[in-house]
Amino acid sequence: MLKTQGVYHMGIPVNDIDRAQSFYTKVLGLEFMDRVGQKQKLDRLKCGNDTVVLFERPAPHSWDPVAQDGVAHQAFEMDISAYEEAVKTVKDMGLFRTVEDRESGNTIYLFDTEGNHLELHFSKRKAASVS
Repeated sequence: MLKTQGVYHMGIPVNDIDRAQSFYTKVLGLEFMDRVGQKQKLDRLKCGNDTVVLFERPAPHSWDPVAQDGVAHQAFEMDISAYEEAVKTVKDMGLFRTVEDRESGNTIYLFDTEGNHLELHFSKRKAASVS
């Protein structure tokens, strides 16, 4: 058995790297680190202690990510105090899919500007442990 030690990065394919970078930095608050690659552009973004890499597709395409990929998505943790504002922002941007209230926390499912299925998770446990 191989034993991994962690996640090196999470890769997200995008059609338009500039548009995607704007979404992930200005809407989700990830920090731009650098862009690499000549033929295929890659943007490295910091998300807490983790790295997210946006990979620009060689040729743009569209699809229904829920119908084709099922439940496959990228999930980001957020502070529960930002939940109501996040729901409004995602709805105002026209990217909203659905919300779920679970024992572990509230979840918003949405699409990024590139059509990728995302989850924003707002942990109730972290909020309860702080008080």
